[in-house]
Amino acid sequence: MTLHTASAGRRSPRSRREFLRLGLVASGAALLAACGQAAPAAPTAKPAEAPKPSAPPTSAPASVASPVASPATAASPAAGASPSASPAASPAAAAPASAPAPAAASKPGGTKIYRVGLSGDATDLDPLKSTTQANVPPSDALYTYVARYSYKPPLGPTINPELAEGWDIQDGAKTYVFHLRKGVKYHDGSGEVTAEDVKWNWERAKDPKTGSAAAADWVGSTITVLDPLTVKVTFEKPYPSFIGATIAYTSGALVAPKAHQALGDKWSTAPVGSGPFKWGSAQPGTTMTLKKNPDYWGKPANVDEIQFRMKVDGRTAMLAVAKGELDAYYIADPDVAIAASKNTDPNVKFIKSSYGQSPFTVWFNMRRKPLDDLRVRQALWHAIDGEAIARDLFGGLAQPIHSYLPPWMFGYTDDVPRYEYNPDKAKQLLKAANVSPDWAPSFVTQSVLPISKRVAEAVSSYWTDIGIKVKNDSLEQGLIAQRTANIDYDMWGTYISRVDPDQLTARFWRSDSSSNRSGYTMGDELIEKIRNEANPEARAKLYGDMQRKLVEDAPAAFLIATSEHMLLNKRVTGEEGPGWLLRMNWFDADVPAE
Repeated sequence: MTLHTASAGRRSPRSRREFLRLGLVASGAALLAACGQAAPAAPTAKPAEAPKPSAPPTSAPASVASPVASPATAASPAAGASPSASPAASPAAAAPASAPAPAAASKPGGTKIYRVGLSGDATDLDPLKSTTQANVPPSDALYTYVARYSYKPPLGPTINPELAEGWDIQDGAKTYVFHLRKGVKYHDGSGEVTAEDVKWNWERAKDPKTGSAAAADWVGSTITVLDPLTVKVTFEKPYPSFIGATIAYTSGALVAPKAHQALGDKWSTAPVGSGPFKWGSAQPGTTMTLKKNPDYWGKPANVDEIQFRMKVDGRTAMLAVAKGELDAYYIADPDVAIAASKNTDPNVKFIKSSYGQSPFTVWFNMRRKPLDDLRVRQALWHAIDGEAIARDLFGGLAQPIHSYLPPWMFGYTDDVPRYEYNPDKAKQLLKAANVSPDWAPSFVTQSVLPISKRVAEAVSSYWTDIGIKVKNDSLEQGLIAQRTANIDYDMWGTYISRVDPDQLTARFWRSDSSSNRSGYTMGDELIEKIRNEANPEARAKLYGDMQRKLVEDAPAAFLIATSEHMLLNKRVTGEEGPGWLLRMNWFDADVPAE
């Protein structure tokens, strides 16, 4: 198949550029006016070039530091070794901290309260049940992981031991043996975390009845307790991404089994973990308070309390941060991000994400006509100008992409065919496929995510230009879950924040995955090869093959890699910048006592 790559025959859609530019300027003017500043002209600069993809986390499964030694990296399983990780003092000790900026003076004997705004509501603190980003920051503070992604840098592949002091990878990445740390205590005083507790958590993740998206990661596994502090996981086939894609990610957070069994459906009213913070109190939909865990095994957190404020509107967040009502906030709304990037208030620090983290994907439901026709899917992709969306809607704070992996991720290649913006070509393809002029497809997105809502509006307007009467359904989470479960949509759009390419491959493109929103069935053989290939170089090549295949089959359109950027009050130190899924560095962040 040959894709259209030339610019000949394009129209110059002045109305589209005006739609994107005027929305940007008007919103930015309102935001900056609230802070007493003039609105900037619409940005046209392209984002900085992304760094070359780094090695996958599983090629160096434990980048570790002892309390007194320099960091040591475990041997690669691809080389046939059986690496053992060295002890680490805490995730914060795994890499040297950057020099903190001067902070405001602390009140002697006062309390350090870190105030964090969330655009959503943290409603479910069960790591295996969570479906919204707002649940991630408090969960990361409450729970321990066997291994945790580093916060230095905020977005990167380095993994440090946490509950595990180290691990061995054997049999070409088929067997993993984890050596657990002694003396890690639960918040409720019910005892120490054991290998049986870890097995209980992992068996629960594996059980389809739990309903976790992580269940697919555990297919073909056997979990065995070798002794009270040693647990083994054996897979039928090699799974080199296991640590990075599964146990170090959000669904790998460990809850207290006895407390979970006792609380049942009331878990989120008083969750129990073994992390650096423990449950304090909450007013559902409004606030949540976590307290520093005095019995945490590692380096104590710097702050005494974290106070989360729920459902903070991005358009008021910048002023709240400037006034000190909030210390930290992740910006989701593109207009707010652009305005914040131009802000000159000395009380506010805007930290731009290093590069586009999360690919925005529009799935085409191939189980419905006429989307089962390749020409129709190609037409829909040709009709969208991803470069204009990145430039005009995001003010250059997003990157245009052409494949399902973002440019910073292991395995990414730019050697893929491209669907250049060409509305005339799109119309020709629709005509060749005999698509009815009355076709009125439904396009489902999440209303709780401003980025998804805004991109969907732009995409729908592009499709309207080629004669498609698209119905843009921006829905609340409950309704979108229902529509998704019933496959009641034609197109489905959102951005996906992950760190290991396996998470963007098997979970979204394998035919038996519940997250395969397009009903795509042509990639299973290649996905299986990728998942079972322990050699990093060979696996990277296979990821390139998968990217080309998805572009050619077009079960979805890949438009931009977007990010949520960070606002910090000037008094905050120790927080280096944005990571995926609203991650924050609870170990190093600091504020003055009050």
